[in-house]
Amino acid sequence: MRRRRPPSLVARLLIAQVAPLALLGAALALAGALAAHQVVEKTSDRLLAGSVASIVAQIGAEDGRAKVALPPWSLGLLDSPERDAVFYAVRQGPRLVTGYDDLPHPPAPPPNETDFAYADMRGYPVRIAQATVMVPGVADPVVVAVAQSLDSRRASVRELQFNFIILPLLLVLVAAALVIPAVTWGLAPLRSLTADLTRRAQSSRPDFAPVRDLDAPAELSPVVAAFNRLMPSLERFTKALERFSADASHQLRTPLSVIIANLALVERTIETEPQKSLLKDSMAAAGNLRQVLSQLLALARSEAIAVEGTSDLRLLVETIAAEVARDYPDVVFRRRLPETAVAAGNAVLVGELLRNLVFNACAYGHGSVSLVVAADGAGLGLTLWDHGPGVPPEEIGRIFSPFFRGRSKSEANGAGLGLAIVRSIAQRLDIGLAARTRAPRPGLVVELRFAPAD
Repeated sequence: MRRRRPPSLVARLLIAQVAPLALLGAALALAGALAAHQVVEKTSDRLLAGSVASIVAQIGAEDGRAKVALPPWSLGLLDSPERDAVFYAVRQGPRLVTGYDDLPHPPAPPPNETDFAYADMRGYPVRIAQATVMVPGVADPVVVAVAQSLDSRRASVRELQFNFIILPLLLVLVAAALVIPAVTWGLAPLRSLTADLTRRAQSSRPDFAPVRDLDAPAELSPVVAAFNRLMPSLERFTKALERFSADASHQLRTPLSVIIANLALVERTIETEPQKSLLKDSMAAAGNLRQVLSQLLALARSEAIAVEGTSDLRLLVETIAAEVARDYPDVVFRRRLPETAVAAGNAVLVGELLRNLVFNACAYGHGSVSLVVAADGAGLGLTLWDHGPGVPPEEIGRIFSPFFRGRSKSEANGAGLGLAIVRSIAQRLDIGLAARTRAPRPGLVVELRFAPAD
């Protein structure tokens, strides 16, 4: 099942802030577009009406007929950068007095009123303004019409709509751009709190001190308070676990050692072979139990012992070599170390790591184990390899897991905890750890990287 990504606070705030602004901006843009159209319509219609009025003012009568002295500025009111086409017509009843005879003439308005209409003139969509006037001395009403193409209107509408739309759009973009720095500034206390908790998690010893409330945002105060209440309980549990490890080491090892010693004494008094065989199996099981118990306690101690200190790898390896000679007399343990090999890390933990690593190689190494320590400017490198069957590539990543023994589990006794202890201590002491199959020869290679001692 695919793991769902955790929600992003920045994304949520971005949506919460920008989405309403975007809706508001869209509403403002729509209202602005409508307002721009209405403003341009009213302004342009006023100019058309003014042009009509200027012509009406020049109408006179002669012999019962309307006469117009068309002033040049009457149509100049309609000049624009778009060079609109302008048409006009003055009619006395059905008779054209002056102007364009093909100019459409919608129904005339009542006298002394002006109305407007859209029409087509010579392929141009136009806006027509008409006014009806009763001229003294003229029997028929006189209708004055002025038409103008729509280019200037459309250009003005586009310009105003652009201005009305671009401003809300800029507002939304600026608001979106300001969300990230605003959230970054607002989350600064949370980052400080996260850094403090991360430092505690990476510390060599658990830090159970309470988190300062002043370092956390007010909204996180309940979380910090709950965390601070958890710390004393966790500290008591950790100390109880450390006490249990120490007590279990004494209380369990001592009776087990007595049982093994008594079984050895009983073995001397038994002469029948079936009974000796059963007794040997019991002693082997008890010895295996003691080994598993020691490894479990070592695994627990690796999380409780302080990591500070230094380790003399040369001294530790020689001590382990003596133990190998005692417990694995058939194994040839070769080692090469520099004159000085002092690494950072608690000597007890480093010794436990090396002991489990070497003993694991002895158990599965087919009689030959080699260890080399080399120093360089970055610290100390330790390489250990054996001549055993090795580990299949698909199992390399699992050999450091607790209780994993792989395909070679039948070759030696054990619970599969030795390499788990190695990994636990390596992580605790920040020691580089890697394993690979030895090639082209069989065997397993384990490499350690120690930091130099200060």
